[in-house]
Amino acid sequence: MTNIHKLWEYKEYINVNGMMLGNELISRLQNSLTLLQVENHFSQMQYWGQIYAIDADYHIAVGITHDAINERKYFYTHDFLFWSLLPKAKRKYKHLSLLTTFPFRGDPALKIKVLDESLDPKDPDRCKEMKEESRLAATISNICEEAEVCARGQLIKQPDGTIVINSNYYGLTAAEAKLQKSYYHIRPAQHRWNTNLLTRPDYNYSMDFLDSIDQDIPTGSWDLSVEQGGTVIYLKCLYWPGMSYFHKVRTPESGFLYVGNGHKNLDVPFDLSF
Repeated sequence: MTNIHKLWEYKEYINVNGMMLGNELISRLQNSLTLLQVENHFSQMQYWGQIYAIDADYHIAVGITHDAINERKYFYTHDFLFWSLLPKAKRKYKHLSLLTTFPFRGDPALKIKVLDESLDPKDPDRCKEMKEESRLAATISNICEEAEVCARGQLIKQPDGTIVINSNYYGLTAAEAKLQKSYYHIRPAQHRWNTNLLTRPDYNYSMDFLDSIDQDIPTGSWDLSVEQGGTVIYLKCLYWPGMSYFHKVRTPESGFLYVGNGHKNLDVPFDLSF
């Protein structure tokens, strides 16, 4: 995600699927999202990205109150005038959203039928119905859990357990930035609490409470590239084409952006085996 007040600064670093942030888009985003931030008293407002749809693309934004992981609200819009709050993603829809191959239409109220071929043909739950808004929420949730990342130290856990954006973050060193273990998933940790403690000689409780991407299976599902003379690091998740994260070495500057059709590349394990 990219802080809306940093969009002009980050413009040159964000180029996903051939889509670059244009001047008009940045102006519209800043104007509408600044208003949304004030209305909802968010401590930070971030632009998450764009999901392609046939009639009208969805633009996604995130509002954070205090806790940077547990207090997030996701919004979507077509016109940058009215932002609608996304419902919380349900587990069944997160599964169904991975099964459907239909492109998004751009109509949140549209209902589609999804066939779960893993179930018995006689099973009444084999064919289910899902609103596009539910599918959108589920797709975004899946992408966030698997592909949304931050650099080590960008988020810190306070003694009371609250996770906040580190206002004193100064960036990774050139050596640290080239290691996948320096980047963490922005989600509640799924591995055992002592995983980082056992694998990091420089373990720090306030920074190493999340899962690092080097633990992801299969190995090789992330692409890390060093560009601009070693000053900028780019991360891409092969499972979600259209996801891009950048970090300027030795600075607090970084950003995440997703631009794509919302379809997961389920062939990654097969592709990596060759």
